[in-house]
Amino acid sequence: MLVRRLIARLLDWLLVLVVAWPLVHEPVLVVLCAAVYDALLLRLNTLGKVLTGLRVVGPASGLNLRRALARTLVTTALPGAGVVLVLTGLGWREPALMAGLGWQQPWVVVGEHVGPGSAGWLSSLLLVGGFVLLVLSVVEALDLRGTRTWHDRKAGTAVVRLKVAAR
Repeated sequence: MLVRRLIARLLDWLLVLVVAWPLVHEPVLVVLCAAVYDALLLRLNTLGKVLTGLRVVGPASGLNLRRALARTLVTTALPGAGVVLVLTGLGWREPALMAGLGWQQPWVVVGEHVGPGSAGWLSSLLLVGGFVLLVLSVVEALDLRGTRTWHDRKAGTAVVRLKVAAR
């Protein structure tokens, strides 16, 4: 079940990346698109879950918006923020969003890049913070008990395998 869940998550992220990246060119917005995709389709089913034969189910009262947002925050926004921080810490910057808003990023001063020596501690801090978020995401996803991981237990959801109809 864990492998199916991982494959479903990777397929969903790949789909969002292929669709959103050419439109926005900003990692933060791609993560936001992934979170919106996950939250909106949680009551139905994401493409990754359909292809792997999985479905997220809530309690008998149904899967309300609060539960969907809580689950999406942990399953999508947390690892997404980790990836963005790691990319930023490694020096990869795509300033499209901030430049479009007229905000200069802290490492750019009047159009000149700050030398690596003066901002090295910030890059290291971002890199470590990103890795911490990614490790937390992996640890909580590996805490699988039956059909429920830690985020499923906190959101009151479970992932079940759909039965294939006999031909």
